[in-house]
Amino acid sequence: MSPLDDKLAELRARFVRRSADAVAAIDRATAEGDREALIERAHAIAGIAGLFGFGEIGAAALDLEECGRAGGDIEAAASRLRAMLVALAAD
Repeated sequence: MSPLDDKLAELRARFVRRSADAVAAIDRATAEGDREALIERAHAIAGIAGLFGFGEIGAAALDLEECGRAGGDIEAAASRLRAMLVALAAD
């Protein structure tokens, strides 16, 4: 592996480790009804997940962000993203 590949692998592993933190943040924001926090967390995840090979997670995060901004059913979108992150953390 090249140094760049090593760095990307390290960042990917960090993303996986932090998925449990993202779940906790989603749970907290959902419980508090904090749409803005959900949108912000989703935006951050959407921006980086695909870079590390988690395209479906990135798409779910983008869906949550867009749903939140459009005033849609943010809880359903948050639940979908949460489930994906829980599965990632369990691997």
